[in-house]
Amino acid sequence: MSRIKNFLAGIMTGAMAISAIQSMPADTFAIDTDEYYCYDTFEEGTDGWEGRGGAEVSANGTAYAGSKALKVSGRSSSWHGAQKALSSVTFKSGEEYSFSVCANGSGNMMLSLQYTDASGKTNYDHIANGESSGDYVQLANPDYKLPEGSDFILYVETESGTGGFSIDEVIITKAGTQIDGPKPVIIIPGDVNCDGAVDAFDMPLLRSGLVDGLTGAAAKAADVNGDRQYTVADTVQIAEYIIGQRTEFEKDTSAIDYMESIRDQITVNVPASVLKNAEGTLEHITYFSKKANREKGANVWLPPGYDSSKEYPVFYVNHGYGGDENAMVNGMGVREIATNLIKSGDAVPMIIVFTNQYTDPNHAKQTGNGQADVPGYDNFVEDLPDSLMPYIESHYPVKTGRENTAVAGFSMGGRESLYIGIKCCDKVGYIGGGAPAPGIFPAQDKIMTHPGVMSKDDMRIDPPYSPYLLMISGGTNDGMVNDFPKQYSDLFTQHGTENIYISVPGGGHDSSTVIPLMYNFIRFIFKAV
Repeated sequence: MSRIKNFLAGIMTGAMAISAIQSMPADTFAIDTDEYYCYDTFEEGTDGWEGRGGAEVSANGTAYAGSKALKVSGRSSSWHGAQKALSSVTFKSGEEYSFSVCANGSGNMMLSLQYTDASGKTNYDHIANGESSGDYVQLANPDYKLPEGSDFILYVETESGTGGFSIDEVIITKAGTQIDGPKPVIIIPGDVNCDGAVDAFDMPLLRSGLVDGLTGAAAKAADVNGDRQYTVADTVQIAEYIIGQRTEFEKDTSAIDYMESIRDQITVNVPASVLKNAEGTLEHITYFSKKANREKGANVWLPPGYDSSKEYPVFYVNHGYGGDENAMVNGMGVREIATNLIKSGDAVPMIIVFTNQYTDPNHAKQTGNGQADVPGYDNFVEDLPDSLMPYIESHYPVKTGRENTAVAGFSMGGRESLYIGIKCCDKVGYIGGGAPAPGIFPAQDKIMTHPGVMSKDDMRIDPPYSPYLLMISGGTNDGMVNDFPKQYSDLFTQHGTENIYISVPGGGHDSSTVIPLMYNFIRFIFKAV
């Protein structure tokens, strides 16, 4: 160990500081800039771009090319961003154009369009999207046809979250033109300066990262042990690799090991004793939903022996289609199981929040049209982290962080719990789906055609946010969702995301399949770390 310390000291003292390389801008573009209908570089200002919603814009963002970019800040909803009106003289409905925007943010960045149709109604469309993790990505569509309408407004938003972002090199030109943009950064474990090699030149950035933190590609490359954070332990491994003391990095497989350690304890035989006599205190709360732009309700269960001077992990429970915050309070065994397992010492004392998932700014209640209501459920992926979680954290003594946060639900609530687990993996570490409904990926069932919210390839939760526990239950007699729960589990497995699947013999689309999920889930959440 002393040899490692001496090595680090020598490197850190004598080496020149090295900045993380995000993406190298292209040297040339595909066509002459005189043929651009729009070319915004933000070198001399905002180039006509304005804040959208409550967002603010300024020309001092981190640049992709040149020295400046448009910085977007002050966002309180995912649709808040930056926008620019397109000239009706230049841009005609029904005609095709090539669009390209370079964006730097977090999560799925989206280039979108607002316009007015012939009836005077405001409509929206998506032009392109790209996944960013603190590095520039290109949002490009070389053959996008402007819809029939007028008053075209181009804007950049995010699929979820409210973090700030930057955009640069906004180009619109003739259809079919392939415009150069940021190339994907190849992550090599240990290569934190992204120069293609793990060597002594990575050490100065590692040292500064221990104090100031790392972001983007540098953070992913530095986490060589895969424990979802960059620490001295990673630095030691990288140093040993550089001086030849090791030839590969050792992964921290605590999440996988935890699921493996409990797998043989999973059972479908739920003791009758844990389904009796729910105790604790149930409180109804209301909070303002930014996404729905209205007040919504939830029920908060405080465990037996609750002490407001102590902090508790929090478990969010989601209901099925047509329900509300009262739907899972009774009949699914949640409070009973939690009461008895906590009292026996088999579960960690926790606060449980029974949610009302339906989040539609146009309807306070579900319409009864399943196809039309589904987007209101999918919107909960934003409402939970943006509105409900902050309310709970400010009004109850809950522990924060993904290691202290769980989500699970039934049917549509199971589907949304899995969706939340994927999209909010930095905030939720324990995920459960009881008879989860289809529709995360495009699918057809006996009720409707589901367009999906992501592809099958996206059914994964990768390091550094691998779940501590991912559990799915499906009933063998469930004629409502059939084998979709198993399909979800299999896709996670195919993509390297460890999970536990519970097949419930004779289980239907009801409590017979949900209770085994809740019993096993509540027993093992909040214990991995």
